[in-house]
Amino acid sequence: MFAAGGDTEPVVIVHPPATDVFGDPIPGTGTETVVPDCLFAPGATRELEVNANTVQADATVFAPPGTRVDAHDQVRIRGLLYEVAGTPREWLNTVTEIPVRRTTG
Repeated sequence: MFAAGGDTEPVVIVHPPATDVFGDPIPGTGTETVVPDCLFAPGATRELEVNANTVQADATVFAPPGTRVDAHDQVRIRGLLYEVAGTPREWLNTVTEIPVRRTTG
């Protein structure tokens, strides 16, 4: 997919547990999937105006085509957990673009 030689890295897609009719998580139903050969593109950061100690960092993960990820999943990148921040998009069956966001503070 991408150039070899250390340009890519694995990420982990964290699928949340299924929920019962009351919205409570069903134990043992969450899964994690390691996705090799991804590119991580850090983006802009910003402080929220209301809580100045809260910082949001946007980024994009470019994963192999057909990577299973939904808007309610999380992505672990370099040990940090990011929320999927929109609908993942597949580009001409060559790459899956996953917008992610991490909020701290």
